[in-house]
Amino acid sequence: MAFINLMRDSTCSADEKTQKIIQAWTTLAPACGRDLRTIESEVRTGVAHLLCFDNEFFAVLRPECDIGELVIVAGAGKNCVKHTETIHQKAKLDGFITVRLHTLKPDAMLRMGRALGYQRAETILRAEL
Repeated sequence: MAFINLMRDSTCSADEKTQKIIQAWTTLAPACGRDLRTIESEVRTGVAHLLCFDNEFFAVLRPECDIGELVIVAGAGKNCVKHTETIHQKAKLDGFITVRLHTLKPDAMLRMGRALGYQRAETILRAEL
């Protein structure tokens, strides 16, 4: 499973690490939408993890250990299905029971994620005030 926790990566220089983190957040920004700053804060405080898969896909994962669930908070880049499968494999090895994902494009993700067992679980409504 080829992925790197970008905040803990010690395989590259500080400048390379900074550039990779900038690339990750730039790629993830549309998927994070208005929650980008909150998600960045969760990564900075260690509540969530910023990962890079094969230098082509970025994801923010948040473990919810009390309920045995790994949450894919955001993901963006190439080969989404392949890398989501990698996330599933790692989650299972780590003892998680379920994987939940948040998406702004549920219909597309349901089509792509059908082989991984994804089903519509909830609908979130939001009103601007």
